[in-house]
Amino acid sequence: MPGPLAGVKVVEIAQEIQGPYAGLFLADMGAEVIKVERRDVGDLSRYMLVKLIAGPEAKNGDFSHYFLAMNRGKRSITLDLKKPAGKEVLYRLLDRADVLLSNYRPGVLDRLGFGYEELSRRNPRLIYAMGSSWGPKGPWMQRPSRDTLAQAAGGIMAKNGMPDDRPLPCGALVADHAGALTLMAGILAALYAREKTGKGQKVDACIYGTVIALQPMEINFTSISGIETRRAGRGHQFLQGVWGAFRTQDGWICLAGVDDKRWPHFCRIMGIEHVLEDPECSDNVIRNFRGVKIERILDEVFPTKTTAEWMELLTRADILAAPVQEYRDILNHEQALVNGYISEMDHPQLGRIRVVGTPLTLSETPLTTTTPPPELGQHTEEILLEAGYSWEEIAALREQEVV
Repeated sequence: MPGPLAGVKVVEIAQEIQGPYAGLFLADMGAEVIKVERRDVGDLSRYMLVKLIAGPEAKNGDFSHYFLAMNRGKRSITLDLKKPAGKEVLYRLLDRADVLLSNYRPGVLDRLGFGYEELSRRNPRLIYAMGSSWGPKGPWMQRPSRDTLAQAAGGIMAKNGMPDDRPLPCGALVADHAGALTLMAGILAALYAREKTGKGQKVDACIYGTVIALQPMEINFTSISGIETRRAGRGHQFLQGVWGAFRTQDGWICLAGVDDKRWPHFCRIMGIEHVLEDPECSDNVIRNFRGVKIERILDEVFPTKTTAEWMELLTRADILAAPVQEYRDILNHEQALVNGYISEMDHPQLGRIRVVGTPLTLSETPLTTTTPPPELGQHTEEILLEAGYSWEEIAALREQEVV
């Protein structure tokens, strides 16, 4: 059964994460995503190899985990967009496309002749989707950025880490990836609007704005109260005590609060019934917002059992808890596998592998996450033939080093 975006044609002119990751979700949904890459180097993520991080002896050291993560299910064409013939190929692709997807810096596509005004004149139904660093206007608009800078300027870094520690970024590129999902949402909204109006439009989603949007409750607190909150520590900037990670006998477990209804059961399971009458622990507000004493008590109790043993006891009592899982745990976890959050893929170089899938589930138009990413320029001839080029014209483009 085709995906929900079957028939939608996307031309992706993007690098690294925000643009390509948005394109990956569109491809998962059934859209045809044509990835336009520089004929000499392609997407820069192709060169982030396993061995650069893990050393030359690492398994599959010459393979890019990065490119795999961002580009499954797409087709690749190489083009030199500085040459007139390369521009003409792209114009022809965009004249037939539903979406142009890019995360190039503002002005780059305009200088190449692919600005919004020109393309919307040629194809009024085109969705012109731009992933940006700082937004479509303002004094920072032209500045370059990366994920970590968006985390810094957007407030997450200031709240991450222990209270007396330096500001810390998250351990994953949350700004770039979340910015890609924001961009994808904008594209879907624009496609839906086009169904009603017949007209395309320009979409901008920036990683800085997305980071801010990830913290509405927290930032609104400061806006309303005037108070700048502390760093999150092991829990949340508002919530300590029975929130956050605790060391067990063989790992870590995370709690997400214990309300008054569950508190007696929790104390019985933990063997700390004596705190039920302790005013520094028994009140729900104190436990959740100023729970220094209960943290110290739990730090002594949790190491007496394994994570699995605690999870069995706490889950049976409906206590909000989860193991702190590392990546190898997630790759083999039944909950992730059965839902397709981790998917299996047959790769021409790596064989049968497990990769990150999609968090979306649609009952009538399922998504596809098991198609490998393309080799550089793998589909160049196929795409050109579909665009109306003859074999002789394709040969001439190769001779001119356009493709």
